[in-house]
Amino acid sequence: MGIYDETFKSPNFGYPKGSFGRAGQEIIAVCLHITGARWESNLNWIMNPSANASYNAVVRDDGSVVSLVPEHTAAYSHGRINKATWPLLKSGINPNLYTLSLARTGANQNTWAPAQLESTLKVLKYWHKKYGVPLKRPYIFGHFEIDSAGRWYCPGRGFFDRVISELEGAEPKSVGDEKESSADAAAPGPEPETWHRVVAGSYRSKRYARQAIRQLELNGHRAFLAEHVEIDEPGSITWYRVIAGSFLEPHNAEMLAARLRAEGYDAFIAHYQNEVK
Repeated sequence: MGIYDETFKSPNFGYPKGSFGRAGQEIIAVCLHITGARWESNLNWIMNPSANASYNAVVRDDGSVVSLVPEHTAAYSHGRINKATWPLLKSGINPNLYTLSLARTGANQNTWAPAQLESTLKVLKYWHKKYGVPLKRPYIFGHFEIDSAGRWYCPGRGFFDRVISELEGAEPKSVGDEKESSADAAAPGPEPETWHRVVAGSYRSKRYARQAIRQLELNGHRAFLAEHVEIDEPGSITWYRVIAGSFLEPHNAEMLAARLRAEGYDAFIAHYQNEVK
């Protein structure tokens, strides 16, 4: 049974429905979800042929992992595209065909059981070894990046950010990396990472910045507040920046900025460095 504690066979899979396989597509990424209900209710829905809803796997509250649709076959979990921000999206191809889906039970997007986090990481590392999916964004992504308008809450921002944080540096080292030579020990540390932040607005008033964040969220975008201090001759000026995304790859930042500008936002990209630990 491998990574799975239990297996069910959902009737909701494949394109056309009931077809095994992925229509020639290779698995390149994993989408994370929150089920929106307790396990018993989830199972009844996923096993209902008229529901047209399923996942490849679900992590229950106690951390046990359930298989619902075989990995080699597309589940029905994030095929509806609505204001997508995921940069690896393929035009004209259902994203379920080239991604795996992993959900956690629950309805509260802001809380999760510690066992769920542990098992989610375990499954992601297992799929990384089996399919070569990199343990980082954008290869590990959230449902909110496919449907930012209707599924902005999925799988929960705090949970998603925690998973990405835990995965940093999780990819296995090459053979021989475990033993560090004295020369390597004395070598300088890695260069700081340059992050590219998409700024959707910059305000002197925090209240106006928060209003802008609420408007962005109503339009299906995630955003957060960051303070930017500029030093001037008389003193310093604090600007409240509305950040709609933060990326290591500049191309991804450019894509989001262009999308926001097309929607009427005065978006620009700011760069900052983060020390690599």
